[in-house]
Amino acid sequence: MVDSLAAGDLQAALTRTAAPEAALLLYAHKLTLKPAEITAGDAQTLRDQGWTEPQISEAVYIIAMFAFFNRVADAFGIG
Repeated sequence: MVDSLAAGDLQAALTRTAAPEAALLLYAHKLTLKPAEITAGDAQTLRDQGWTEPQISEAVYIIAMFAFFNRVADAFGIG
């Protein structure tokens, strides 16, 4: 799975991942690329897979933090 993600192949990674982790990967992908399209149903999908509110919150914070850092790095030409 890690090799697939490193290569940017989400679909291959999903085939090698348990359902709860796959749901989280899909959520992270959507939140990163299409944040305006996130709905309450997306978080509910994670709950249905067994993720707790603190775990979902932590995932959101980490995803947002990476987006922030990437934008700052881009703004300063770092990378």
